[in-house]
Amino acid sequence: MNRGKKLLLLCGALVVLGAGYAVARTVNAQPTEEEGVALTTPADAARLEWTSDGVTLALVKEDDSWSYADDGAFPLNQDVPEEMTGALSGLTASRVLDEPETLADYGLDDPSLTITATDGDGTAYTFAIGDQNEVTQEYYLLYNGDESKVYLVDSALQDAFSLGLYDMVQMESLPAFGTVTGLSVTQPDGSITLSYLEDNESLTYNTDLHWFLEQQDGTRLALDTGKVSSLTSSLTGLTWMSCVNYDADDQELAAWGLDEDSAVKVVLTYEPSSSEDDEEGDVQPETFTLYLGEETDSGTYARLADSRMVYLINSDTADSLQYASYSSLRGDGICTVDWDTVDRLEVTVDGVTHTISFDEQEEETVAEGGDPVVETVPLYTCDGVELDSTAVETLLNAINGLIATGDGGSAGQGELLVSFTIYRDTTYFAQLTLDLYAYDTSSCLAVFDGGAGRLVDRSAVSGLTDALDDLFTED
Repeated sequence: MNRGKKLLLLCGALVVLGAGYAVARTVNAQPTEEEGVALTTPADAARLEWTSDGVTLALVKEDDSWSYADDGAFPLNQDVPEEMTGALSGLTASRVLDEPETLADYGLDDPSLTITATDGDGTAYTFAIGDQNEVTQEYYLLYNGDESKVYLVDSALQDAFSLGLYDMVQMESLPAFGTVTGLSVTQPDGSITLSYLEDNESLTYNTDLHWFLEQQDGTRLALDTGKVSSLTSSLTGLTWMSCVNYDADDQELAAWGLDEDSAVKVVLTYEPSSSEDDEEGDVQPETFTLYLGEETDSGTYARLADSRMVYLINSDTADSLQYASYSSLRGDGICTVDWDTVDRLEVTVDGVTHTISFDEQEEETVAEGGDPVVETVPLYTCDGVELDSTAVETLLNAINGLIATGDGGSAGQGELLVSFTIYRDTTYFAQLTLDLYAYDTSSCLAVFDGGAGRLVDRSAVSGLTDALDDLFTED
């Protein structure tokens, strides 16, 4: 081995030995005399004060209740001082380092956190926390200003006191929502109101729909149940991300868009779950009001009615509420008819109208055991001629399967491709119409029961006309 290689190996060995010495010196300052040393702490602390990152905070205890020393009105989460006193109680050092050469080796020349805990009789105990030991993950600590000893303690004290003011705030609780029956969203330039109505036969041909948009003229528009449920769930499942001000003044509320003139006002109506004391089960509806303000990179400002506590909530949640509209909440299906309520269907295509009558007939089949079984099955006829039931039901499924891909806007209607008139055996909505028009190379325009036109995929309409061809080819 040449001289250069030997020199490199020797240098490497010295580096390893030097690093080992540094760790040993930091973990085991000489001499080490004690291990598992309990540190005396307040038996019943009356004041807790700590400084971190140049900010000093203090909590005081009076009549078994803790408060923020600088403002007794601050809504302090009482669990915080309990966790702090718990971390102090039974504080034990795993090791004591006697006569440290320099406090800088342990980050104790400029501690990252200092704590003073004071008893009711005024006796103060101080704790200065320095660096974290990379080997044991414990923290170096000076106790009561005694620089002749450095203690190693676990992270409990560091974790309990590394809090800013708003880490300790008791946020306002949200109701335990029961059954949601209404939602309104009021903006400076308009509002929408949604209502849940159990008795809906006179309001929509599809009795599975129970949510409606209330219009100014008193009429109601049916909404998609799943979309409204998703919207109301964003409110009933609301959580505060953080509190940014516990007592905002009028100027601050206005700056965050939370004053009465500029905030978006969301009101949820719900029936709370009946209590055991409510023997008659007469549950009265209640309301929950939330104000939404400006959006930031971290979330959207929000507050409760009659409150000056300001929070940040998830911006997606806020957007879904404040931008809710009929367009975003109506169903995607064009014509979702319960065909069991239909007597006949008129189909006009290429200027020719065909009438399909809906009926039933009994059909005898053989069960697995060989016994005859009589079943009632659909019977479809056109001009007295029985139609293939599978072909008819393929057509009906194609009609119900039409899904809106967008709004037709104000564009003029093109060529009428096919028109359906649906006759139902019902008191309300006994006659429905569906007209399909050519629109462009990828879409057709669907107009259901005289409503606004909506775009549907042209291939879906092609599948529907193909089903018609299968039915009426012989005609």
